[in-house]
Amino acid sequence: MSPIIEECILIVDSNPDFCERLAQECRVANYTVLTAHTGERALLILTHRQHRIGWLYCRAALPGLIDGWILADQYHDVYPSRPVIVAAHTTYLSARGDIVLNEPTVTVVSETIRHVIEGAEATRAAAPLGFSEHRRAA
Repeated sequence: MSPIIEECILIVDSNPDFCERLAQECRVANYTVLTAHTGERALLILTHRQHRIGWLYCRAALPGLIDGWILADQYHDVYPSRPVIVAAHTTYLSARGDIVLNEPTVTVVSETIRHVIEGAEATRAAAPLGFSEHRRAA
């Protein structure tokens, strides 16, 4: 299945090597990708981008005042029913259904992103005409 063109993945990771390797894997899988290394930069992208960010991967711990959980909250303002994929040092259960990975590898994150997007596309394809994110969240 091909990704929806108007959506893209925002990858937020303070480790530049990890971030670039993950971005490259997502681009090879034909996804549009934006990257940020700080929570502040990611928040600017989330709130000021002309095209919506369709999917978010972030580290829970980021340098600066904005961490991954704040980014997840901001993302959920637009997509309340979509999970955020978060890398954390400890296992954490998310009340919003976010996927929390305990210090994952690039491959684990890449595969998780692919599974989440493909699952959402399958649900969207099976939905009745007029189905929207807003209705799914209700």
